[in-house]
Amino acid sequence: MGLDIRVMTLEAKERSSFGHRAVAGVGLVGLGLAWAVLLLPCMLWLAASHLGRALQPLTRRTA
Repeated sequence: MGLDIRVMTLEAKERSSFGHRAVAGVGLVGLGLAWAVLLLPCMLWLAASHLGRALQPLTRRTA
C-alpha cells in the first residue's frame, strides 16, 4: 500500500482550469436567473401595491 502522487502537466492544468471556470460561469448565470425569477414578481407586486396605496386617496374623493 503506497501513496501515488502524480504531478499534473501544464496542459492538463489549463484544461482543468478552463472546465472549472466554465462550470462556475454556468452556475453564476443560473444563480442570476433564479434571483430574477424570484425577485421580479416580488418587485412587481410591491410596485403595484405601492401604486394602489398612492392612488387610493384619489379614488375616495367623491364628495
